[in-house]
Amino acid sequence: MMRLQVRFFLLLLFMLPAAQTAAAVPGERQDIWRVNLHSVAYLPAGEQHFSKLGYYRWENNRWITSDAETFFATQQPEIPLIVFVDGYSVTSSQAVQVEFGIAQNFDPDKPCRIVVWDWYSDRGAGSLRRDVQKKLPIANNAGAYLTLFLQKLNPQSKACLFGFSLGCRVVCHAAETLRRNDQRPEGLRLNLVLSGAATDQRWFAQGQQHSRIPEVVEKILITYNPSDWVLRFYPLMYNFRSKTQALGFKGLPMQSIPPEFRDQFENVNVERYIGNEHQTLSHVRTPVFQSRINAYFFFE
Repeated sequence: MMRLQVRFFLLLLFMLPAAQTAAAVPGERQDIWRVNLHSVAYLPAGEQHFSKLGYYRWENNRWITSDAETFFATQQPEIPLIVFVDGYSVTSSQAVQVEFGIAQNFDPDKPCRIVVWDWYSDRGAGSLRRDVQKKLPIANNAGAYLTLFLQKLNPQSKACLFGFSLGCRVVCHAAETLRRNDQRPEGLRLNLVLSGAATDQRWFAQGQQHSRIPEVVEKILITYNPSDWVLRFYPLMYNFRSKTQALGFKGLPMQSIPPEFRDQFENVNVERYIGNEHQTLSHVRTPVFQSRINAYFFFE
């Protein structure tokens, strides 16, 4: 009986409602790309496998196959780069549609390059619990590939890494790997936006695994929702009696952050605007998120 309950709650935790997808078209000044990591999901991140990533550019209302050489050759450091990483059980087409919906909230007169980091989050076959357990190391591996990606950018670039739900693990792992390996390109500016984060609330606390990420990023925006119907069951990802809370559910306990880093965090409760929803666009469309787009995505 307990096993059935755990499986049910895991389903609630990680399944993203399809209703969050939106029919949208990017603006003329928004350069949209998709980087597909499906072929390297189980291959350890390294230069020998990085060439296997698939690159696609949105042109004339369809995807055109491209490559890494073209992407990095055409990347302009003065134009903000936004890397979007969605959560668990999201297909490539759903992630793209959500990203188009996000792009609609940007100023159409401001150029930007947007990358959908398509990290093989699709729901697999068989046991949901086993599939979730498989996706956690895949998310970390996708973060390691994102680190390699960032290292190949023009060093003077501005990049905002935007994660939603389980995608926040990808984003944070990338930033932490950059810091731990001391490999952030000199001059690269980074911001993080973590919405509805399916990560542990304590991980940014002093002495914990992400406590020193602020050393390599400028600002971190966290939007959380204490009524989130999915993240309410986050503790059950560990075990039936766990008291571990999700960052996207309870928010960041600022007193746990090392004093020297506290000014780099912004912790915003969006509950009053979205009720119990667990959807990317619900967070993006709130007034508090909208008012911060220029600061975090465009570095203004």
